[in-house]
Amino acid sequence: MHKENLFKLIRSEEVVLWAGAGLSLYAGFPSGEKLGTILYNSLSDSEKKEIRPDLLLPDLAEAIYRIKGNNKNSIIRILSKQFVDFIPESTLYHDKLASIPHFKTIITTNYDKLIENAYGQRGQLLLASRHIPYIEKEKVSIFKVHGDLSEPDSIILTKTDFNNFFKNSSESEVYWTVIKEKLATKNVLFIGYNLEDPNVSVIFDRISEVLGTHRRECFFISPNLTFNKILELDRKGIHYIDSTGEAFIDELDLDIKQNITKDLEKGMTSANTFRDFLYNNKLIAEVKSNKDSFKLVSLNGIDGKIEGKLNFSLKNDEEFNAKLNDFIKGYKFGDFEIPEGRLLKSDFTVNGIKLPGSDEVAWLKFQSVPSITSIIDIRFDDGSEFNEIPVKIYRSPFLIEIHVQLKSAFLKINFEPVAQGRNKTNFHYEHEENCLRVKDEIELFLLLNNFASGKQFKIYTQTGIPYTPTTLKKLPPLLKVTQYYLAYFSNLKILEQHYDVRFSNINIKSINKEAYEFVMLAVAVTKGETLIVNFNKEFQVELNDVSDRIISQLKKVNKDGVPFVALFQEEVLEIHGQKINLGFKRVEYLKPKILNLDSVLKGAEQKLKFKSKRARVKYSYNEDFKEGL
Repeated sequence: MHKENLFKLIRSEEVVLWAGAGLSLYAGFPSGEKLGTILYNSLSDSEKKEIRPDLLLPDLAEAIYRIKGNNKNSIIRILSKQFVDFIPESTLYHDKLASIPHFKTIITTNYDKLIENAYGQRGQLLLASRHIPYIEKEKVSIFKVHGDLSEPDSIILTKTDFNNFFKNSSESEVYWTVIKEKLATKNVLFIGYNLEDPNVSVIFDRISEVLGTHRRECFFISPNLTFNKILELDRKGIHYIDSTGEAFIDELDLDIKQNITKDLEKGMTSANTFRDFLYNNKLIAEVKSNKDSFKLVSLNGIDGKIEGKLNFSLKNDEEFNAKLNDFIKGYKFGDFEIPEGRLLKSDFTVNGIKLPGSDEVAWLKFQSVPSITSIIDIRFDDGSEFNEIPVKIYRSPFLIEIHVQLKSAFLKINFEPVAQGRNKTNFHYEHEENCLRVKDEIELFLLLNNFASGKQFKIYTQTGIPYTPTTLKKLPPLLKVTQYYLAYFSNLKILEQHYDVRFSNINIKSINKEAYEFVMLAVAVTKGETLIVNFNKEFQVELNDVSDRIISQLKKVNKDGVPFVALFQEEVLEIHGQKINLGFKRVEYLKPKILNLDSVLKGAEQKLKFKSKRARVKYSYNEDFKEGL
């Protein structure tokens, strides 16, 4: 409970951090107890006889100071060796702490430079009253209340030094007044301290003495305190959190990442702090003002890259979950959708930052990302070549899939390993609803025809270096389809050139048996061909002329099988939106027979009824109307 409350206060930028020596232990710096041992071991044998080794650090330092003739030089040299000359083993948690811009004020009793080094130009070191007028508000204020070894006279270590700690003096009054103001208006987090450390008692007592009951909340982080120690903190009005400093910083960093976009929208976190935190996580954020708060508009990676992570949980459905697992592992590529109702919870982060609304997602759609996106040329062994073909290649240990997106069609080729050196190949083809241009369709179906025929081919990338020659398994069903459409569009190209027209945006479904026959008829006309087609139907002709000449000719039809010719007006075909004028139609009925000749001759009927004995007729077209039999 206290931890969650503290997290919220920190995210609201309402906490002063007070750091002790325990925060630097992981980096290899000594604890207060170990520093006491180091100081004691630096004494001569005769000096050791005059000083007890079990003294608390301030008392020990005071004794050494006295035995050295009220001189701190030897102590300062040891401190410099331990805290200035020493190269830290790690700076991980100080760097992580410095990446959290929510702390505007840091107070520390440490002699090392881990904090100020971690903040760099973003922090401002403050050691004395003379520094206060130069405080830069845009920087983190770092108060080293026990001094800094760059100014030896500022070091607080002996008992006398501690007795003067927090005392008002003309020299330090301004310095401590600013610190007291920070402590009075903000909550305080103590980290890196041990309750056995005399520093802690002095600090707690002085804060209570100066601020009284008007101070805000205080928190103390330390692992494994006894029950009595926890009660002692409680009596002082300090909330205890059982944790190491390192674990707390990790949890705090995660908590901020999970909540910072919501905190921005609620107005808890300032826009500058939001931008700084995201920048420290290698993201550039664009925010937009929204009355009393801000809203995230866009995210970009500092180096152009961002790392997204999605966590989600689903309803228990073994079959569906198995399909998702196959997709994730790479047994299948393409799109995979988790529909509304199956998704229980989701969480999407970018570089660890939780995006707004990611826990309110109702459904998810995943899309495979190609390992290679390129432009290729394909050359077949018969010399045919196809250029500038866009491809995407998807790879997994279980499948290689090539996607080819042409102008009006999508091709997918799968290579699935079935044995060492052998692959199972699948070819899939989908045509768009409309065919844009005849030329493109001819090229498409010629390419497909080559694949389906099993012709060997080479792939050339933009480097110009060919891949190993490849042959797909012959695909008879696809070959039949490609030959049909290749012939159809090749004939359309003949019509385009002969009639000076352009066929475009042809609906692929409109290419049927009737359309195919129309096109074949029109092409035959362009070549001047005569068409003989099956025709077993009865046909009728109105007889307007009953002259002797006509009657004689009609009798010859039945007696001698004289062909009967009918002439028609111009015939215009509409093919895919274009009108094709074939000319005047001439129909010759082969081996005709007049079924009702006697009845017509007697005047009982006016219409002649014919039928071809061969059940066939001959078509031809002329530019001009020419009569004749």
